[in-house]
Amino acid sequence: MRDDAVGLCLTCRWARTITNRRGSTFFRCGRADTDPRFARYPALPMLTCIGYEEGRPGDPTGSGEKGEVV
Repeated sequence: MRDDAVGLCLTCRWARTITNRRGSTFFRCGRADTDPRFARYPALPMLTCIGYEEGRPGDPTGSGEKGEVV
């Protein structure tokens, strides 16, 4: 997926990448678990977000990805 097709979710510490059995990738917002202002699966590209924080989960440099298959 192109970076410009995802927007801020690509580098947000709250985003989780989910890949299904068919190979489609979705970006899930971890903030949605505790804050109803956030969509669980936001429409992409996400160009502005009040909850954005730079850095990917599990990667102190903020450049890695973490995914799960559903």
